Amino acid sequence: MRPRLEPRALFDEMAKTYGIVHVISSLGFAFFWRRQCAKAIDKESRVVLDVMSGAGEMVPILIRHIRCDAKIRLVDFSTGMCDRAQKNSKRWKREHLEVVNEDALSLSCPDNEFDAVTCSFGLKTLTTNEVDQFAAELWRVTKTNGTVSLLEFSVPRSRFLYPFFKLYVKHYVPLLGRILLGNPDNYRMLWEYTSEFKSCRGVIQNFERVGFQTRFYSHFFGCATQIVAVKV
Repeated sequence: MRPRLEPRALFDEMAKTYGIVHVISSLGFAFFWRRQCAKAIDKESRVVLDVMSGAGEMVPILIRHIRCDAKIRLVDFSTGMCDRAQKNSKRWKREHLEVVNEDALSLSCPDNEFDAVTCSFGLKTLTTNEVDQFAAELWRVTKTNGTVSLLEFSVPRSRFLYPFFKLYVKHYVPLLGRILLGNPDNYRMLWEYTSEFKSCRGVIQNFERVGFQTRFYSHFFGCATQIVAVKV
């Protein structure tokens, strides 16, 4: 995996258009994949963390899935993304929703606080060492028998699908970035990160090393992959 290239500035600049580009670049599948991410956690969860939360794209999906009185905390290190999430929260009208601007590798919350943790499309930006830190931090803040659900864009293994996937993500998505943002370079990083990340299979061992029991899922011929990790 590649080192992060000034990620805070990158995501701060992308904050206004990231959500819509994500949906368009995945041909709408991002919404359905996020639903799979949410479905993996217990509906009776009372305290839920969505980490590397962006502008809070998981919130409308979580609201439909978990208890109406459950607490949701969004964490992202990008000030721009957090500002966007705060604005979006007015539309969601959800009580017990908190937006926190901090690094997912060093959370301020106490040990064993969350019944469930979700993370959609953030893993690929982490270096190998950071994945180790991330896994250890999620182990720390998750309650015993709690579930962590991690979703990520991935490179399909199919020889037939791969060239079309590469063409779409590497060239079409930056074009969308140019149209919507005037700067295709930020969205060009999507292919850079995804091609080096490859799949959630590559980080399963990082989560198992700290004690999680994991299950792996593939969506739409491997264009997205998911790890569901239980703290035992």
